[in-house]
Amino acid sequence: MKLNGAAKFNVDVNKIWDSLHDEEILQKVIPGCQQLTLNENGEYDVILKLGVAAVKGEYIGKVRLEDIDKPNYYILHVEGSGNPGHVAAKMDCHLSQIDSGCSLKWQCDAVVGGTIASVGNRVLSGVAKFLADKFFKDIQKTIKTSV
Repeated sequence: MKLNGAAKFNVDVNKIWDSLHDEEILQKVIPGCQQLTLNENGEYDVILKLGVAAVKGEYIGKVRLEDIDKPNYYILHVEGSGNPGHVAAKMDCHLSQIDSGCSLKWQCDAVVGGTIASVGNRVLSGVAKFLADKFFKDIQKTIKTSV
């Protein structure tokens, strides 16, 4: 499944970069996040409770970053599994300064298996885009309330 999107923020690119790499902020804004812990090796352990259509459950997984070029670019790798199935995703994130603040463009390639895959790509794509939009809106709200 391939997804892509963009988000604009009315703050400096460095502020967005810092927020996207702040464990406390991320735990608040990642949909369904129950726990997010940064390990000594730079990977995050994550526990999410999510539901798609009638398929709901808990996912336990890992998140790691690579090819980090602060504050312009990074690749996010996600792997997780639970009763509803498993997910593996690679997401390229490009940030750039614009006149009114910052722009973030992302592309994601995800593989979904198990019961969760039975809801179909169209539904999964719609839910994934909804959750991504919610994540970026919540980042913006969190930044506004902390300024």
